[in-house]
Amino acid sequence: MAIVLLKDHRVKLDMLWRPIDIIACHALGKYFVGADSIDEVLMIGESLKKQGYEVTYNLLGEHVKNERDVGSAVRTMNSLISKMNFDNSGNISCKPTLFGLAISKDLFRNKIGQVIEFAHNIGIETEFDAENYEYIRDTFEVFSYFASVPVLRDSVRQAVQAHLKNIIPLMDKNNLWDKNLRIVKGSGVYDDLSEVCETREDKIKQRYFEILRRNIENRMIPFVATVRDRNLAESIIKITGDGEYRFEFQMLYGPLGRRLGKKLLSRGYPVRIYLPFVVDWCRDVWKPYGLRRAQMMRNIMWEEVKDKFGGKRR
Repeated sequence: MAIVLLKDHRVKLDMLWRPIDIIACHALGKYFVGADSIDEVLMIGESLKKQGYEVTYNLLGEHVKNERDVGSAVRTMNSLISKMNFDNSGNISCKPTLFGLAISKDLFRNKIGQVIEFAHNIGIETEFDAENYEYIRDTFEVFSYFASVPVLRDSVRQAVQAHLKNIIPLMDKNNLWDKNLRIVKGSGVYDDLSEVCETREDKIKQRYFEILRRNIENRMIPFVATVRDRNLAESIIKITGDGEYRFEFQMLYGPLGRRLGKKLLSRGYPVRIYLPFVVDWCRDVWKPYGLRRAQMMRNIMWEEVKDKFGGKRR
């Protein structure tokens, strides 16, 4: 009964906020999208690398239901990879439901395999991006398939979301602790049910730090994602022994967290920018991503208001 009430409460709040989120998406969402062509996003990547950052390129799109668009996604990513050079090279991030998972797990494994193989041959790492909860199990299974191939082990990386209540057992089941990980909080980004999502910030961070500790204990180099949370960044630095264990900060391209990113970079910590882009065939698919970023900005602003009136500081 309590779960149902919480779910109904969240649905009502989302309905109230949605018109504002949509307006914010159209007004601000595109500021989180790096470019609308391969050549342009590679130019931005080169500029970021000259400033000292590393980059991960992310073709926007999700929940694709036809194989034609899946094929277009594969060709776009392989074209991006083929145009990379020393000055602009970076990792690539692939949304599983853009590469066929919303159609079938076998199609996704086949199509993402084509991208992984092409990227691996020139030394580029492929990241499996975060997904809605209904796709997490299949995503982890396909990732584990490739990560268990010795020659591909260092060529793939999985995003794991600390807001999922059962993320630890899911990682146990798929033997992810000694694999390359991108650790994200995930809270307030995906419209998953309260039954599977933790809403308490302290519990999310506790799970985030547990994933981080277990990954570095397995001698891996995790990517740790943060937007503008200085306290989270300082906790990560402390847990990793201030450089004793290797890691990379990963931050979103866009208006949030620029000052923090520059500060971390100036202190000598590796910072990687997650750089979304679109091309002609998927020019309008940025909108769901932009809506999530608008919701993120709203959540951050709300947390800052609560901190201010609660006598706290971030």
